Parts: sequence; structure tokens; C-alpha cells
Amino acid sequence: MPGSAEAVQHLIHALETGGAAVWIRRALGLALVAGLATFFFLHEFQGLAAPEAMDQAQIGREMLHGRLWKTKVARPLAVGQLKRHGKDVAAKIWTDTYNAPLPPLVDAIALLPVRSHLGVGRDAIYVGDKMIALMSMGLFVGSVVVLFFVARRLFDQRLALFASTMVLIGDIFWRYSLSGLPQMLLLLFFNLTLYALVRAIEAQAEEKPAFRWLGAAGAGFGLLALTHALTIWIFLAALVFTLVHFRARLRSAAWLVGPVVLLYAPWMLRNYLVCGHPAGIAFYALFGQLGASEAGQMRNLAFNWQSVSAALVRAKINDNLFGQTGEIFRYFGWSVVALVFFPAVLHPFRQAATASTRWLILALWIGAFFGMLLYGIQEELGVAANQLHLLFIPIMTCFGLAFLLVQWNRLEIGGRLARLGFLSLLFAFCAWPMISNLTLSGAKPTVHWPPYAPPFISVINTWMAPNEIVATDMPAAVAWYADRRAVWLPTSVALYNELNDYNALGGPINGMYLTPVSGSGNTLHDITKGEYKDWAAVILRTIDLKTFALKWGTLLGPDGECVFFSDYDREKASAGK
Repeated sequence: MPGSAEAVQHLIHALETGGAAVWIRRALGLALVAGLATFFFLHEFQGLAAPEAMDQAQIGREMLHGRLWKTKVARPLAVGQLKRHGKDVAAKIWTDTYNAPLPPLVDAIALLPVRSHLGVGRDAIYVGDKMIALMSMGLFVGSVVVLFFVARRLFDQRLALFASTMVLIGDIFWRYSLSGLPQMLLLLFFNLTLYALVRAIEAQAEEKPAFRWLGAAGAGFGLLALTHALTIWIFLAALVFTLVHFRARLRSAAWLVGPVVLLYAPWMLRNYLVCGHPAGIAFYALFGQLGASEAGQMRNLAFNWQSVSAALVRAKINDNLFGQTGEIFRYFGWSVVALVFFPAVLHPFRQAATASTRWLILALWIGAFFGMLLYGIQEELGVAANQLHLLFIPIMTCFGLAFLLVQWNRLEIGGRLARLGFLSLLFAFCAWPMISNLTLSGAKPTVHWPPYAPPFISVINTWMAPNEIVATDMPAAVAWYADRRAVWLPTSVALYNELNDYNALGGPINGMYLTPVSGSGNTLHDITKGEYKDWAAVILRTIDLKTFALKWGTLLGPDGECVFFSDYDREKASAGK
């Protein structure tokens, strides 16, 4: 039947080139995203993976109760900071000055649908963890959509589609989405800021005013700073690029700087009013690795400025420099295509905006690299709060892919099949980390143990009253999973007694929870000579409880690797209620 044959041919043509083809590609894209998200959420999710994520999550939960940017984590160093500035420690210590403001706010939005189900339970994976992970995955997908529009302006739609797909199959992005860290929020803001900067560069190339786009980029940098203060180093690099690249340099710089100041200055003022320092207690994060880790610094009452020496600073810079350069491939998610960006910088792109943008990306990455050099990248369970290389992987993938395709064309290897094979090889390289992690890695535990075991942490909620405080080596986890106030275990027993005896935190420290963070996760030498050396007898459980302030102890966690001390048998008392 000729009519039927023509109809079939028309349908096939429509599927290949017509409007139907667009919707089919979109449907396939949505199916890929939904499939990956579902698989990672159901098969790979083990709960939040970083203390910073738990810290921000518990602040977000406090927001749901109307307590804006209040925390249940106290740092001894914050106590000292408040004392030095004449503040009421008991009143101010539970106001957070460590975290940036936006991640807890976004966590609060994520938790809102399950607000009535956030009570502490005994589930292996807390419902709050699940909601935060879902929010992060949504932010990641949103960032890829923005990347597509950026790449389409710089190159063409097909390359934008290929590059976006390569990012979607990048294992590192899904891992960070599940970690609870704000990297996906950062990635969304970063790509939006890049879009504004690209539009500004295009306007300059077309002899049009670029000020409004620079203002939009400034707003983006302000949001980035309110998400993670380390991104200020990226902003400073953008400011240098603006002064060099754009006409009316000072005016252009003012349009970029103005929104950052308007957005970030109120938060700095708020910190100053709370604790006497515009950067809050987070200021001391700069001094991690100078004689002690950042955690070690936070557990002391005051920072020892005399301990800082040129030798220590040099050693820190060298360690971070060699660490970043030696691990650069891993920090870029093992993406060969993204790393090809660096030789691609030397390629003379024909489009003026694209040629200028490559120098912008390089400048921004150098700024981020320098910031990470100063603050370090301290990984836990494969993720790190200061890992900003991740932000550059998507846009560098676009440039790397464009460069590789140009080089392929220069080889003059004819045939559609050969080109398809080359592209398939690039996709395989990008997907290999995901494939290897999913197929070649061993069986994974249900939760991130060690050191986190949420069901064993949550029992502290029933053992401790809301006004009581737990001293612990994982305060963020106790605050999040047990919903109880926690103070970072002070560096010395004397400091612990000082905080407890004088009621410095506004409540009694009637509990102590020790985990593999200070115990079995370390060597005997680390326990007896390291940052927890003053607590070695307690950690090793050789202390005579009759002489200890907290005379009752019980083992918790798998194989009893955690221990909880208190002033009386709270487990029995709780069971009798």
C-alpha cells in the first residue's frame, strides 16, 4: 500500500530530523538522568559522608524550628574567641559563625517536606540524609542544564550536548551529590556566573556595553561566597581578568565588585556582632596544618600564634602543592577530556568570545588553586569540603572536547564509523570511573562505617536531655543524628573541666562519646602522642572510672568500637522510662 509506505517514511523522517527527534532526544536525556539518579540513590547511598555536611544539615534543621543559623556544635576555640571579645559565651556559642549561610538554608528547604518525620530514629540511613542527597542531585542536574547553554554559546549545540552527557556520566559528581557537601550548589552558581561572564565577553566583542552582565556575574560570585568562602579566591581572579580584558576597566570592576560587597558584607557584619570577628571562627581554618590539623586547632581555647613559623608555613604550602599536583588527575574525576583543557588553552579558537573565555577559565582555576594551596584539601571518605577543582571539570570538558575534535579532523580520517568510534572512546574514558566503581569494587557497607553508625549515635538522644552537652570527637554527627548539643572534645582534660565546672557552654557536659575518629582509626602512637594524647587513657579504656568525672560507660557501634561515658547509667534509666 503506497499510502502506508509514505506514511512510514514520513514518520521515520520526522523522528530523525523533525520536531519528534528533539523530543526523543530530550526523553532519552531525562531517562539517562533519572536512571543514574535512581541507581546511585538506591544502590550507592550510604548516608552523609562528611562532618561539614552533617554540621550544615543540623543547622538547616534548626532553621525549620525558627532558629536561624543556630547550631548544636560548640568549638572550644569559639569559646575563647567570644571571651576575648567580651561576649556572653553561654548565649552566643550556639550561634554558628563557622559555616557559610546558604548551604544550611538549602538543606532546610530540602528537609521541609519531611519536617514532621525528622525525629531521631534507629534507621540505618536517616531520612534527613536522603532528602539532602535528593536536593544535591537536583542541583547537579540543574548545573548541567546551565552548562549546556554556556557550551552552546561558546561552541555549538552538538558539542554542548556531548559535553553535558560526559559530565552526567562523571562518577565524581554523583559521589559529591550523595556526600551532602554543598559542591553541587557551588557548581550551579558557578555555571550561572560563567554564563554571565561569557555574555559580558560577547558584548565586549560586539562593541556593546557589558556592565549589566558583569553585575550579574558579581551577584553570582556573591552567592558563591555565601556558599563557600574559599570561592572568594576565584572572584579575585575574575577581578584581575576584568581589569585586564574589559574596556572602562575601573567601571567594569566596580560592576563586578559591587554585588559581591552588597551580598557578603551583611554576613560579615552579622559575624562581627556575634563573635567580634567578621570571618567568625572560620578565620582559623587558614591555620590548619600549622602544628596541628584544623580539627586540632578548633579543640583548643586559643590559637598559639607563637607556634607559627616560616618553616611550618613553607612545609604546609609544599605539602599542599605536591598534594594537589600529584593528585590532579583524581581531583578532576579521572577525566582525560577535562584535563585536555590545559593544552587546549594554546589553541587559537576562531570565535573571539571562545578564545577569551579560555583565558578566563584558566585565570579562575589559578585563583581556586591558590586558595586550596593555602587552606588545603582534607579528604574524608573520598570527599573534601575544599575540593574546588570539581567546579572546573564541566567547562574544561567542553574546551577539551572541542580541542580533541579539532585534532581528530586534522588527521583526515574519513568515515562516519571512525568518528563514532573516536567519540565512543572519549565517552568510555569519562564513564570508566563510574563503571569501575560499580563493577570492580567490593561490597559496600550500608553506612559509612567506620566511623559513622547513625543508629548507634541516635540513642544518645534518649540518654541525654536537650539542655545537656556531649563532649565528642564527632560533634557534627552527634548534633545531626542524635539532635543533642555537642562540644568538640577539648585538647586537654583541664580544658574540659574548665568548660564543665564553670558552665561555660550554658549547660552541663554530662556525656562523652568517643569513636574510631580518636580511637581505632589511629595507630597506638597517634593515640598516645597525637592530638588526642591527653585522652589516651580514656580512648584506650584503661582509665579507672572511679577517678573519672563520668563514672558510667557503655560500648556502642559495631564490635564495640565506640564508647559512651556519663555520670550515671543512662541506658538503664532510659529503658525504665
